[in-house]
Amino acid sequence: MFYIELAARNVFRRWGRNGLSMVSIVAGVFVLILGRGFVDGMRENIVRAQIDTASGHIVARPADYPTFGLQAPVDRLLRLDDGTRRWLDQHASAWTTRLVFVPRAIHGNESMRVRAFGFDPATDESVFPRSQWEVDGSIPGGSQDGVLVSRGVARALQLVRGDMLILEARTHAGALNAMSVPVSGILTARNPLIDNVGIFVPKPLVQELVRPGDSFSHLAVKLRDRDDAPDLASGLAQAMGPQAEIRTWIQESASLMGIMDIRQTAMDMLAMVLMAIAATGIANTVLMAAYERVREIGTLRAMGMTRAGVVGLFVTEGVFTGFLGALLGGLLGGWTTWSYSRNGIDLAALIQQAGDTGTYDSIPFSTILYMDFREPFILGAMVFGLLVAVLASIYPAVVASRLAPADAVRAE
Repeated sequence: MFYIELAARNVFRRWGRNGLSMVSIVAGVFVLILGRGFVDGMRENIVRAQIDTASGHIVARPADYPTFGLQAPVDRLLRLDDGTRRWLDQHASAWTTRLVFVPRAIHGNESMRVRAFGFDPATDESVFPRSQWEVDGSIPGGSQDGVLVSRGVARALQLVRGDMLILEARTHAGALNAMSVPVSGILTARNPLIDNVGIFVPKPLVQELVRPGDSFSHLAVKLRDRDDAPDLASGLAQAMGPQAEIRTWIQESASLMGIMDIRQTAMDMLAMVLMAIAATGIANTVLMAAYERVREIGTLRAMGMTRAGVVGLFVTEGVFTGFLGALLGGLLGGWTTWSYSRNGIDLAALIQQAGDTGTYDSIPFSTILYMDFREPFILGAMVFGLLVAVLASIYPAVVASRLAPADAVRAE
């Protein structure tokens, strides 16, 4: 108790100097928690957007099918036989087919290439949830209902609900076909893959425009447990044969996960730099305090305090500084990540600005980012900050303990 009381008095007696060292601990712990929460949140964001928007847990598409840019050929499509249907009904909790194609959309004097998702109104929502969709109008279900247009397409072509839109596309057989269809609604999906250049076309209208018959470009499978995807993907590959490429959500999101790993490393390095600065500041503070308190140390040694006791006293002061800094950094970082794990960060403006260049047109990514809040990691970051402070205090504490008692007492 004597050490704690004396250490606490010395820490608060030199509050200005110790406060500067504490700020670095606070910043280091805060950045460590915030960086991990942000990157882990982005990882889950990417995974959920990939599953809920583009691929499901397992996706089958034609072999060598292009996956980036506005390329979606309809000349080589897939079909389901009875055996594959039985496999899907047995192993999948839900499945649906889509035909992705790239027609030219024309309205008045404006035209643009769009990414059209031909969907089955009866099964699509069971695989691709629409909980974050905002629709001004209605989602089409038949050929007479028209198409659902994303806000990016609506803005570029100056469309409103009820307008007539001309779609010009190649059929499965290679002929050129065009149709005038009504706009049933304007969609905000909060995902740049859809919001920038996407439209949704119901299956009956796809049959009239592209004429694929029973063929499709994508089969999306939803499982009871997404972690079962690697094991079940091999079974689907055997059922569909070599004409189909089978990919899991893990493979589909691997490239973006690699980018997240790089970002995580960068955030961790920034936190380590701040911690190194904090360690240097604490060591300097303790060392300066040792030389300023030569007479005090000499008096304590003359009264019987051992060298180990002097080391313990200065290390305790470092523990106080580290504990307060780690606690403040942990509370600040924990509250921030908890708040954004509930409310999310709206990245719509940033994504929209970058989307004007086409950067995110082929990337499934939700514009609402929720941070990942984990109590064990927050506690670990606080312990790490405290440990840095303790280790930084040891060397100057040892220097202080080596002062000779008689010389220390005589010091001016």
